[in-house]
Amino acid sequence: MNKDRHPLIHSRSTAFLMVSSVVLLCSIVVLPPCFADDDEDWQKATDAALSEYYAGNFKASEKSLKKSLEEAEQFGDKDERLYKSVENLALIYFKENDFAKAEPLLQRALSLREEKFGPNSIESADALQNLALLYMGEDKIAESKQVFERLLTIREKAHGPEDKDVAKTLNNLAEIYSMLNDFKKAETMFKRSLAIREKIYGAVHPDVANSLNNLAGLYLDREQLFKAAPLLERALEIQEKVSENKETDTGLSAILNNMAEMYSTKSEFDKAEPLMKRALAIDEKAYGDDHPTVAKTLSNLAAVYIDEEKYDEATPLVERALKIASKAKDPDHPGMIESLIEVAEIFGRQNRFDLALPVRECILVQEEKTLGKESPDLIVYIEDYADALKRTGDTDKSTQLSERARALRAVK
Repeated sequence: MNKDRHPLIHSRSTAFLMVSSVVLLCSIVVLPPCFADDDEDWQKATDAALSEYYAGNFKASEKSLKKSLEEAEQFGDKDERLYKSVENLALIYFKENDFAKAEPLLQRALSLREEKFGPNSIESADALQNLALLYMGEDKIAESKQVFERLLTIREKAHGPEDKDVAKTLNNLAEIYSMLNDFKKAETMFKRSLAIREKIYGAVHPDVANSLNNLAGLYLDREQLFKAAPLLERALEIQEKVSENKETDTGLSAILNNMAEMYSTKSEFDKAEPLMKRALAIDEKAYGDDHPTVAKTLSNLAAVYIDEEKYDEATPLVERALKIASKAKDPDHPGMIESLIEVAEIFGRQNRFDLALPVRECILVQEEKTLGKESPDLIVYIEDYADALKRTGDTDKSTQLSERARALRAVK
């Protein structure tokens, strides 16, 4: 990604990110007690991890999974318990947004599966999917694309072109092409995924709603509202029908986010605002108050208020999002930094540089953590922060930052 240009800054004024279509990593798998007697300790530790996982106690689950992995190491590289234990521990790190710890585990799990079943085996497919999703979360788009394309080939060969897992892979690969601004390929894959899901599940199913919403998000990203609107209306109708718990349904939240974007693009803020508030309430219940996804939704709602010039209502939302960002291990998950960038842009267009300043500072701090303080990719963030400082009267600090940007540009 070329970070000399702001990612995902569009002509529309409201800051929304196209809803992610990715599928979560594998769930913890407890194998049935059908092995030799030497697996008792492994089974107990894994059972305990499962219980803690579903109770939301990820730290306790992590501890139990480390113990189960220690037990599994003694069974040998081709034992199913080993790669399952590796994958389970990776899942916990993924849930905790600690991608740096999850990545080597998922790479190892893939190697173990490939060694046992072969590199092009369907048994390696889940490991490939998990690794591709992790790369996507880490913004390693080229790596993610390569793995997803390999996964699609394996699944099409094993199951045929109209399988549910093929549809899932097409959905995720379409996201990658969207990130690469290849609209035609993304549209083709989203449409193909939707057609497969409608054939398999019928017209009313959560996966159908997901595909409709993702295709609509692609059209929203290009401001083709006339194409997005009927897809979103149908997606919302389906999701309202099939949702098991509307208060924690993140699929429903995703649709509400995109519908709010559509209305905001048309300056119909009276329709956008309640939709975004409902999406925020869902995300808070589903993820907890301090999750990066909540911060992104807070920024999106703040953007609606900014467009309405309701700065007093927008400011506390942005401040809360900044606090979440400052504590996040993975501040860019999933797209929070891009959302904050757009909020800062909106404040700037409204000449509210006093409000844009702390947002610009937070963005720079988080990108320094991600990229390193000597990375030339920081230039755009340094210059934006310097400009905000200059406009609020802090010329000394602004000059220092501008000089830092020039020095980085000289070695780029």
